[in-house]
Amino acid sequence: MSLDEEPLDPAEMLALMKDQQRSVAGQKGAFVPLILLSWGIAWLFGFGALWLIDGPGAAFSLPIGVAIGAFVVLLGGAGVLSTVLGIRSSTGLRGGKDSAFVGIIYGQSWWVGCLAIFALGQALVLQGMHPDLLRVFYPSAYIFFVGVMFVSAAAIWRAVPMLILGGWSIIVSAVAPFVGYPGQYLVYALAGGGGLLIVALWTWIWMRRARSRMAPGARS
Repeated sequence: MSLDEEPLDPAEMLALMKDQQRSVAGQKGAFVPLILLSWGIAWLFGFGALWLIDGPGAAFSLPIGVAIGAFVVLLGGAGVLSTVLGIRSSTGLRGGKDSAFVGIIYGQSWWVGCLAIFALGQALVLQGMHPDLLRVFYPSAYIFFVGVMFVSAAAIWRAVPMLILGGWSIIVSAVAPFVGYPGQYLVYALAGGGGLLIVALWTWIWMRRARSRMAPGARS
């Protein structure tokens, strides 16, 4: 700033700081729509494949091996993408080491949590739970965990759509088991996967509008 320029008053300085904060938050959340899209596709087709094992009848059923294989590949791919994008979203930002640490911990938490839920289910069977109940327990537990992770992502990236999505996932995980097997898989596919895809579109539109507001010349 030259000597001829007047210093910014406190209100202008506060507005500038808020613009910078929104810019950082936008960069950190730039991959959120893609993460949501990947999980939406994985849920819609993955849980849809599981429902096709016994749900619609023999005429349209899928072999159990094919259905489970599709489910594992789809959700595994979404998990890998979430890990990679979670790390990339924090690179190049101010406080790089701390931001990268947050991204790494968040990404790896997906795998740790999923393995812990698997171990918990097996432990319940060893303690006397009927193995058939795993068909109800595992999907509900995993979706509940995903909901908690989305809520955590909302806190990290300050993204309201992620908060809403996390809350919706938690609700779906609590309600669907009352439907029972195999109908619960259809609830997860349509309510869970469909909800993810809707929020992915909403988040993409929301972020485009936010970037337009932060673009040079957008604010007088």
